[in-house]
Amino acid sequence: MTSITQDASPQKERLVETGKGMFDANFLLSLGLALIVWAILRTPEGWQTFLGEADREVLQIAFELRVNQTVKGTGPILFLNLDESVWQSDETDGPALAYAPRKVVADMLEAAYGIPGFPRPKVVVADIDLFWRTPEEEQESRIDDILTRWGADTEAPLLVMQREVVDGDGHRDQLARARGSARERILADAPAQNIVWSVAQITGDEVVGARYMAHYLCIKTQAGTDIVPTTPLYAIAGRTASSAQEAIALVNRAVERPRQFCRGEIDDPSFNLQRIDREPIVFAEQESFINYSAHPGNDPVTEPSLLAADMFYIPAGFANPPMVSGLASSNGVVIIGSAATMARDRHMTPYGLMGGSMVIANMIRGLEEGGEIRRLYWLLDAVLLTIFVSMIVASFWYARIARDWIGPTSHLPFLARMARLPAKLLTNPVIVKLLIGVGIFWVSTFASYLLLDNGIWVSFAAPAYVAALNEAREDFEELMESLRNARSQAA
Repeated sequence: MTSITQDASPQKERLVETGKGMFDANFLLSLGLALIVWAILRTPEGWQTFLGEADREVLQIAFELRVNQTVKGTGPILFLNLDESVWQSDETDGPALAYAPRKVVADMLEAAYGIPGFPRPKVVVADIDLFWRTPEEEQESRIDDILTRWGADTEAPLLVMQREVVDGDGHRDQLARARGSARERILADAPAQNIVWSVAQITGDEVVGARYMAHYLCIKTQAGTDIVPTTPLYAIAGRTASSAQEAIALVNRAVERPRQFCRGEIDDPSFNLQRIDREPIVFAEQESFINYSAHPGNDPVTEPSLLAADMFYIPAGFANPPMVSGLASSNGVVIIGSAATMARDRHMTPYGLMGGSMVIANMIRGLEEGGEIRRLYWLLDAVLLTIFVSMIVASFWYARIARDWIGPTSHLPFLARMARLPAKLLTNPVIVKLLIGVGIFWVSTFASYLLLDNGIWVSFAAPAYVAALNEAREDFEELMESLRNARSQAA
């Protein structure tokens, strides 16, 4: 017993003499480096650099974990899809059509319009540019008749007609412009004032082509600089408003400050969207992240009709007024569009390629659930990052001293070696460091996944990796110092 104590004492003394402290000067360096990267990533310019790659990947995986999640406290979204069959010509093996056949579009408008006197949706989004007329004049006239009837019906849903804009990207230094159309007269002369035109501007990066959504565009008109709110704003306001007119009034009041921003009168792009019986949504910038949570799948044959309890996906051939009324009558939003590849409106998302209409559905769902996606409040974010870095430093300190806790096991019986194997693995410095690297990524991912329900995400990955690399540097220097000392003693 005496000899064992004497053997253990020098080892313990050696650890005290050569081991680094847990929270020493290098901890302050690791924390400082992490906070510097964290501060850079909280700027739009820094987020777009290579430093933001890890956090962009974290956010994308968090979205993937949310796929087809039901959004509580809102209403259904019914997507009337012009599927692949709609785009085929009548000729056998003929080429795909250059545009959506207007007869099908007119049929879906009729279905979404509903039956007067019966339950109807609150908002209908026509994600097809109806301001551009096709050679199908008979069907175009039919669409004119539907729009005229719609605009005269004070009980009809709010109709949001998507429209293509050209020239700039819609920022105040690059004004966009809408092409003229004869259908503008139908909107202007609608007695019920329940039809508006809008856009759904989406942008991205080299990985995800539909990562950000604009909340409004600055446009140039004959009267000067003006503004056009994007489709999700109208859809959200229309959910809770008592009428289409009230929804339009809510949006118009909300964009008064952005209109001043577009005209250069103020420098603050933020605004608030008031809602009836709900908390207002606060928008800090002109654009924000799209909070993804719905995807119908990649197979046009097996795509489900029910994505979530509040999300329905209906092929064009099955749409009819009774079905739309039944599925979308409870504060429902109907989106008429296409997820077909032939529609040439597919965008790269965290779920792979997705039709633009489904991206719009995700915009609406995300804003209704948590509002504009925003980073955690900076002070709380910094405190949590400090705690996270402290845990990383403690893990590296554990890895440095753990190698001396478990001695050689080669002289032990087989069963004894197996019994000590878990402890030996968990004190192996290489394994501990691998667990730290994997843990940084997945802790950040699950933190964002849980907070996205409230429109919040965290940015821990890149700052934490910087801190871990600095701790690994110190560990390597200590190891090299130990080797040099061992060689000196051997000599």
